Amino acid sequence: MNAERAKLSLQESKSESGGNAPAAGIYLVGAGVVGSAILQSHLDAGISVWLADQNEDAIRHSVQHVSFSDEDWDLSIARKMSASISAIQFRNRNAPQRCRQTLVIESIVEKLDIKQAFFREAEQVFADDALLCTNTSTLPIGRIAESLEHPGRFSGMHFFMPVVDRPAVELIVGSETQLATTEACISHVQRLGKEPLVVGDGPGFVVNRLLSLYLNEAMLLLCRGVSAARIETTALDYGMPISPLELIDWIGAPTMFDAGRVFWQAFPGRIDPAPMLVAMIKKKRLGRAVSKGMYDYQDGQRDLELSPQTVEFSEQYCRQKIEFSDRQLMEIMTIPMWIEAALALRSGVVDSYERFDLAMQGGLGFKSSQPWHSFFDSIGSSAMLAAIEEWSALTKAMNAPNELCQLLATNTPTDAMIAYGGS
Repeated sequence: MNAERAKLSLQESKSESGGNAPAAGIYLVGAGVVGSAILQSHLDAGISVWLADQNEDAIRHSVQHVSFSDEDWDLSIARKMSASISAIQFRNRNAPQRCRQTLVIESIVEKLDIKQAFFREAEQVFADDALLCTNTSTLPIGRIAESLEHPGRFSGMHFFMPVVDRPAVELIVGSETQLATTEACISHVQRLGKEPLVVGDGPGFVVNRLLSLYLNEAMLLLCRGVSAARIETTALDYGMPISPLELIDWIGAPTMFDAGRVFWQAFPGRIDPAPMLVAMIKKKRLGRAVSKGMYDYQDGQRDLELSPQTVEFSEQYCRQKIEFSDRQLMEIMTIPMWIEAALALRSGVVDSYERFDLAMQGGLGFKSSQPWHSFFDSIGSSAMLAAIEEWSALTKAMNAPNELCQLLATNTPTDAMIAYGGS
């Protein structure tokens, strides 16, 4: 019913040129999988928004796949925001229109040049006091902001997939981001009923810096003969809500590839990129959005077993099959995240080790009876040092700085991380 109304509205908009500057409000730019999820989060919070995209068909598809009530929401006729971008408004009839300042949240393709071009245009289209936010998952926001006239109004606002299930949003503060911009972004995230995770700028920020290694390692293990079922069981025992292979399908193979490339370019000594991801993209196994990725999906439900084609890829790119014990598998999947957290703390991307708990729980859905950092204390320093020594030749992700290993030899993993971060 509401989808039909949206269809009619978009058809009517084709003859409308617009030309005035967009009115104050929340503008979600990008109507793809992630943009639609961000839209749903705003609708669930009762926040009136504009959904914008270059492609009117993408807007129509997004509207058809989000949930909102005809009784509570008005769907406007679409208008032109600029020469290249159209938008359609979701207005909550029952909520006061609180926007006095425009907030733009971009979730377009994860390409630096495309994002830079969009924000250069956005500065010309929107009011001079508009706040501009990027949902980039890995690109340093300082790079995106290089060509902006007013970088103080620019920041990162990174939503985690699946958006409706993740209670945190990563807010990235660039070197030129003004305090007022950060405060306004914090307020908006809180309106969504989510907790702001404020971090510094850098490749992958915090959550995806940890996640990139974890997901890549899962694919490498698959190519070393470890079954998808064992990888999933290990992930769930660790405290993750779903298999890392399924999470790759949520993110989408193209985004995974783009994010992985950013991480590899920034930290080449920390990752051996899994080669099967390129094969997935070439064969159009792009993830849940197209119902086929690591797994096949029927009506949104994941098949229990890996897709036969994914199994073929894992065998094609198998270098050496290794028999891992359950303990060894857990160590290889988890310890790289601890090492990366220590490196991120030392670089100043986060200001305390407790921030990692929010990153893991609020950003990745980590569930456990103990805080994330305490998981490694339960493994123990001696076992972690032994695992690092045993597996560092197998995978770059298990290479830890000598100083960190020395601290680990005489401290708990948590205390070693704190000491290394403060060095």
